[in-house]
Amino acid sequence: MKAADAAHRSNGWLDRLLKMRALRNGARVRPFVSGARVLEVGAAESWIGGMLKAENPRRDVQLLDVVDLNRTDLPLTLYDGHTIPFPDNHFDTTLVMMVLHHCDDPERVLVEAARVTRSRLIVTESVYRCRPGRWLLSRLDNLVNSLRSGGRMSRGLHFRTVPRWRETFARHGLHLHREHWISRGLHRHIAFVLEPGATGSGSPATMEPFSATAE
Repeated sequence: MKAADAAHRSNGWLDRLLKMRALRNGARVRPFVSGARVLEVGAAESWIGGMLKAENPRRDVQLLDVVDLNRTDLPLTLYDGHTIPFPDNHFDTTLVMMVLHHCDDPERVLVEAARVTRSRLIVTESVYRCRPGRWLLSRLDNLVNSLRSGGRMSRGLHFRTVPRWRETFARHGLHLHREHWISRGLHRHIAFVLEPGATGSGSPATMEPFSATAE
């Protein structure tokens, strides 16, 4: 693992907290990762990609982001935040974890992620139920990500409710295979397991029951 340079200055307790949360979230979606070629969009420190690589060294894990916050030796591609520089169906699984609400055009990023994915697209997002919840989510998200990146990460502007995300996926031809709550506490965090190009096929999405262990 490479040492963090000046652009990746450690924030001590915050770094440890974010790494612990990332590894926990990665463990929650790991059972849904399919195939040997994986892309992590908006990888940030890349702790999840690093975990997947450590689990299976033969797995080809690629990272993609608009800024370099990478704390691993995995290959990182910087891009313009709009057009993913890989061919169609290049990856078996693409992870877009806690990313879309930061994007200037989240639906463009979603469509691009689906384009380069052959089998499984995993999206995790912070969600809200009411206007005060959205306000609190925006303030906390912007504060934490400003601290972690020195102000280089885009502000979270595009939070949505679970029904709105379902509508978005359906509109872009993404079959919702499964929904999996990661947390339903103060921070409501959900994973959507999607299958590109499979709209209307198979059984309806499975909503896994929430348990206290997911807090």
